Amino acid sequence: MNNFNITEITTVVLNRWKFIAVFTIASVAIAAGAVFMITPKYTATTKLLPGNAVLADKARLFNDEIQQLYSFFGSGDDLDRLMSMASMDTSLKQVIHAFDLVNYYQIKEQDPGMRMYKTIRKFKKDLALVKTVNNELEISFAHQSKDTAATVVNFMAEQTAVKMQSIWKKQYEKIGVQLDSSIAEISNQYNALALTTTDTDALTKTKMAALLSQLEQFNKISIETKMAATTTPAALIVLEKATPPAKMSWPDKAVVLPLSALLGFIFSTCLILLTAKPKRF
Repeated sequence: MNNFNITEITTVVLNRWKFIAVFTIASVAIAAGAVFMITPKYTATTKLLPGNAVLADKARLFNDEIQQLYSFFGSGDDLDRLMSMASMDTSLKQVIHAFDLVNYYQIKEQDPGMRMYKTIRKFKKDLALVKTVNNELEISFAHQSKDTAATVVNFMAEQTAVKMQSIWKKQYEKIGVQLDSSIAEISNQYNALALTTTDTDALTKTKMAALLSQLEQFNKISIETKMAATTTPAALIVLEKATPPAKMSWPDKAVVLPLSALLGFIFSTCLILLTAKPKRF
């Protein structure tokens, strides 16, 4: 079986260079037309660092030496928790409702559950959460409105921070309620003994002293817990707040047009070789 050699291939291509040039230019023109017809999207990005979850410990408020031991910046585990919280469907649903993304994505499903499911799927395609090598969290979102893209990203950052702080606060508030209940119970026990004790009842007085000591300790812990609940540390630190992007991210003309030219050249060259082969043999 005979095959083209390099010389023959080069000759065929050079003889039809005008066709290749016209086809390549036409490919670029079609791609350019498609680019201008497509609704552009703009991508906004914010960069975050995790806060140190250890600082949520109430001991930091009452021990200066412990306070100096910890950095304000969190670890990789803290960053993973933030990413997990930001990417949860419950978090995404809040963004969808806040910015009416159901209408933006033109989801026409009648069933509310299926409508939300499809909206979340489309939302995730435009959303990116990336953990960088510098232990930073980058949240990016592409939208047809550059202002909305930046607002959504900043909203997600604020929402994630508030949720994490809310978890810490609720835990301390729960502990505070339990402490208050214990304090009330101990106070009742102390008051009951105070009503029945006599000057010669040494055993009862010993019990009252123990209850009073316990009551003072619980009151101290309760005050510390309530202070910790109202002074939760920052869950994340914004390194770079998202701003409306200056240029569109899709379609990228710098990529689409050269790629269309390359594909047009390759396709036209292959077409020439395929049509020329039968004439040679």
